[in-house]
Amino acid sequence: MVNSDGNLVFLSTDAFVARDSGYAPTGGVARDPEVWAILDGILILLSKGYKRVTIMTNNLEVAQTLSDIDMEDLGITVLRRTLRTLHSEGEWRIKHIRRNHNLVADRLAKLSLSWKSSLQVMDKAPKDILDLLKVDKTNGCFM
Repeated sequence: MVNSDGNLVFLSTDAFVARDSGYAPTGGVARDPEVWAILDGILILLSKGYKRVTIMTNNLEVAQTLSDIDMEDLGITVLRRTLRTLHSEGEWRIKHIRRNHNLVADRLAKLSLSWKSSLQVMDKAPKDILDLLKVDKTNGCFM
């Protein structure tokens, strides 16, 4: 159960809350939005045929919770659904990364405030993101 080309795919999540409006584009920040962002990412990747993925989050609590294979009786529905999906299909690894090493996800979360749609799926990175991808790679995010 790997991608057709055998490559490992990385899913990075992050978010922030706009202080003036209270709007929180997902990608993360609080526990539930972070998990929703991960679940959305997993479902998008599965729909595109990717089943070998490293999920990177700067939320340590979420990384620990999703890595705990003994967590069965979770009170939060989105956590249960995410864990069930992780355990049922593909090869998923959870990796905690420091917030300052999650530059691409952070930038995309902030950019999402200007998007007309609440969900953007990009097959190619925007030009301003390519340099951040190099920095994230240098910081060890893609190991």
